[in-house]
Amino acid sequence: TATHLLQAALKRVIDPSISQAGSLVDFDRLRFDFNSPQMIANAELESLEKLINDWIIEAHPLQVQDMNIEEAKAAGAIAMFGEKYGDMVRVVNVPDVSMELCGGTHVANTAEIGVFKIVSESGVAAGVRRIEAVAGPAILDYLNERDLIVSELGERFKAQPTEIVGRVVGLQSEIRVIEKELFKAREDLALAKVKALMTDAKLVGNNRLLVTRLDGVAGNALKSAAKDMVDNLGSRAVVVLGGIPDPNDDHKVTFVAAFGVDLVAQGLHAGKFIGDIARRCGGGGGGRPNLAQAGGRDSSALNGSLDFAREELISALS
Repeated sequence: TATHLLQAALKRVIDPSISQAGSLVDFDRLRFDFNSPQMIANAELESLEKLINDWIIEAHPLQVQDMNIEEAKAAGAIAMFGEKYGDMVRVVNVPDVSMELCGGTHVANTAEIGVFKIVSESGVAAGVRRIEAVAGPAILDYLNERDLIVSELGERFKAQPTEIVGRVVGLQSEIRVIEKELFKAREDLALAKVKALMTDAKLVGNNRLLVTRLDGVAGNALKSAAKDMVDNLGSRAVVVLGGIPDPNDDHKVTFVAAFGVDLVAQGLHAGKFIGDIARRCGGGGGGRPNLAQAGGRDSSALNGSLDFAREELISALS
């Protein structure tokens, strides 16, 4: 019966065209899937819950009778889409609220439900939403569980129930600040290592070449570092850096390339070169002839890509 009330409320509050796409009716809970292109807002869920509980409080007596299928449809009974029915069907009617074809077990009066509580709303497929709810005595178990959670959180945060959300929001803000500071510290350390690496630049002919891996540095900072290194190494220098910017996300790889002005004048192009290297890591990118950035998704190919870049540049510069 609670499931029937939910469908009736959805049609009134959300959209009259809503139709059932599946359901589960258990002893202590229900699950109702329905066609809807967008999620149901919290305010709408509150309206649904209020309307259903109003119908429960109003104590509507149910009318259950067997009818001819055509007669039932003419009366406005809702049939489950795709369900096959015989000539005679069972019609469950909550007067002025809901009328559906149903062979399931029902209360004699909506007041027997006691109370109805929506516990979740989610998407389960394209254009299909799901509402899960509890009703009757199961409400007490649900509320006791939630009350226990709130009590434990209150003890941990040394806060009253009404203060918990604010305390959590404050902690989240603090964590974001700390994460930014930590990331900046890691980046500064990595960039300091870059400057130390300048002494590792190899002489290839009369050119200076540095290809190395540097993790923990964001793309823009890595790009700036490569440019600074080329400026310091000279107009015939090439610097290629590659790394994983975020230690917690190994599905993102960043490459940068900086070419000295004399090498650019000879036809070398940083954008085209680094784009080819990034494709070896499942990505791509490019940029200007003297400075470019690219990205990839396969960190396992990072070292091999840098080795390939080094070999290609040695061949081009020799």
